[in-house]
Amino acid sequence: MNTAINWQRNLWTVWLSQFLSLAGFGMCGPFIPLFMKDSLGITDDAQRGAWVAVFTFAGLLSLCAANFMWGMLADRFGRKLMLLRASYGTALLYPLMVFSPNIYWLIGFRALSALFTGTVNPAQTLLVSTTPKERHGYVLGVLSTAVWSGNLTGYLLGGIVVELWGYTAAFMSCSMLYFTSGLLIHFLVKENFKAPEKSNSKERKKLSGEIMVPGVIALLLMFMLMGAGRRIDQPFVAMLVEMIHGESGAALYTGIISAGGAVGGVIAGFGFGTLSDRYPPEKMIVPVVSIAAFCAVWQGVSPNIWSLGIARFFYYFVAGGMQPMLLVMLSRLISPERKGTFFGWSASVNLAGGLGASAISGLIAYNLGVRAIFIAGGILLILMLVPGMRLFRVTGTARTTGEKQQ
Repeated sequence: MNTAINWQRNLWTVWLSQFLSLAGFGMCGPFIPLFMKDSLGITDDAQRGAWVAVFTFAGLLSLCAANFMWGMLADRFGRKLMLLRASYGTALLYPLMVFSPNIYWLIGFRALSALFTGTVNPAQTLLVSTTPKERHGYVLGVLSTAVWSGNLTGYLLGGIVVELWGYTAAFMSCSMLYFTSGLLIHFLVKENFKAPEKSNSKERKKLSGEIMVPGVIALLLMFMLMGAGRRIDQPFVAMLVEMIHGESGAALYTGIISAGGAVGGVIAGFGFGTLSDRYPPEKMIVPVVSIAAFCAVWQGVSPNIWSLGIARFFYYFVAGGMQPMLLVMLSRLISPERKGTFFGWSASVNLAGGLGASAISGLIAYNLGVRAIFIAGGILLILMLVPGMRLFRVTGTARTTGEKQQ
């Protein structure tokens, strides 16, 4: 690693850029169902709910497919370039949705924009590639706080902007925030990237060998189950609040509980990221996953709004620490020149888990009720420990191998 790079300046510049990006996304994403009703005339709740599911699925599917490609291109052309592509791509493409004349154009624009967007994964790869390996847990944890706090800020600002100036203002504000994020990366972040030699059969064989390392396979399965467990309940929080508390004040309490969860995620990013540098993350992941699963179930059985709020906070506090820990473990098992590829794959399988969760969540809610969704999330999280056991059995050998490679 070139010592001329100031990894701390890179970290805080990328942090600010991701805060702006996620705030921009948060200004629009939660209000798509309202946009469908107010601008596209879809007033029937059942019909609108179906279109929201299609809209979400289309975006996740495109993003999932694209992450594989962008991750490999990051290893070939540079990680900074991929982050610029995502920032400027979102600034240009995401606002097109506000001009959709009907629901089909809206879904089409979402699928198109998702192919070129997604800033978090290239930001993670860039930071890991320009930071000393003993600080990987710290930088990944700090970066996760930008995601949580950016989302929280975007939700609040988006509600105000939509209420006062309408959807067009919200989408244009989103575009400006992403464009500003790209400028920060463009001019302030440094990367000493050297393009690899053209791939040959020996290099392809090396890549295949790294994929088949048992620890890598186990980690990718854990990323998939984590994506399913953490995403399955997200569309149903408001419905659970309404069920527990009643219709009066449901929107207010949903916002408060969501904000409390985001605060838990911010705290988790600093705490668990730093712990991953001081203690082997494979020794911490079992209690972390177990507590997260318990908190997921706790939400589902909460008898009142206070119980739900406390459970949501601790759920995100614990669950928010899982991804930095898993990324640190993955980083130690792969060679430095493959980080973009494998980080891209980890993001894709994580999204694939979310796709699977969105497909089964409706069936669970219809047949077993909303509370069962949260209990199912806990079950999916605890299933992470099944491939985790395989990982822990090979940790000693695999970790030693990864350290030698780096």
